[in-house]
Amino acid sequence: MRIFEATPFYTPATPGLRFLPEGPRAMPGGRLGWVAIQESFVALHGSMNLLNLRTMENDVHPLPGRVGFFAATDRDAVVAVGLERSLVLYDLKARKVVGTPFVVTTDERVVINDGVAVEGGLLFGTKHTTFQERIACMYLFESATGRLHTLHAEQICANGKYLYGGGLVDIDSPNKTLDHYEFDADGKRLGKRRIIADFRDTALFPDGLRPSPDGESVIVAFYNPEAAAGGLAREYRIADGELLAEWRLPGSPRVTCPEVLELDGRVKVLFTTAVEGMDPVVPLAGTMFVGDTRYDRVPAAPPLFSCEQFF
Repeated sequence: MRIFEATPFYTPATPGLRFLPEGPRAMPGGRLGWVAIQESFVALHGSMNLLNLRTMENDVHPLPGRVGFFAATDRDAVVAVGLERSLVLYDLKARKVVGTPFVVTTDERVVINDGVAVEGGLLFGTKHTTFQERIACMYLFESATGRLHTLHAEQICANGKYLYGGGLVDIDSPNKTLDHYEFDADGKRLGKRRIIADFRDTALFPDGLRPSPDGESVIVAFYNPEAAAGGLAREYRIADGELLAEWRLPGSPRVTCPEVLELDGRVKVLFTTAVEGMDPVVPLAGTMFVGDTRYDRVPAAPPLFSCEQFF
């Protein structure tokens, strides 16, 4: 197993942006897209953000609700966003929501959480806002037909997901496991579940994930609600759960999501971290970190999401 020490990279300017950063994605033009899910426990609105990796200037796009994830689309400067309980399109140039929102659910006990663009649509989930009831779902939105397929209807907080070949890697954070499901692409349904890695004997909650460049392993960010000295992320091989690497983030225990990207000609992994609920707040909480990797290339970018159903 390789051990890497991550270092602070960027600290969002305001407490609201540091409260719950998530979903970093490398974007064209040397930018990093990321979302601030919400600004506090009472300020139930967030933002889409574009961080210029050269100048370190962050462009904030406030949105009228909690933001689960974003995905690049086939329209210039337009991203798909999971906003509250709907899928919407947001025009980064016009700085406004465009098209017709797609309502995922009207159940006010849940909101959209983590998600990713996949071939033919979006794979995403919802979370119960008080993290208690199994009323959240994992969904596959089919862009060609506008159909919403429910893959799992008994989750609590759907987080990192990776769809590949005949399988789907999934995190429902309160389960404290990293799971693999057989996936029927034609029937749009899950098959047998296998636990890749189990964290139920720890304080750690698995959160966001990203695949390795070869697609055979995943990097998992861990959210530690306790007053730990630092945070962790780990890489696990999908086939057998072997622990391949660990990243240590001194001074920020609530690690929310990784992203593998190229910085200064080298392949690095970037991590978002959160303040959410921390008392007292430690100095590096909410800071983004970067660490070295064993990779010589970055993973393939997610496919562009087709906007056709929204216009």
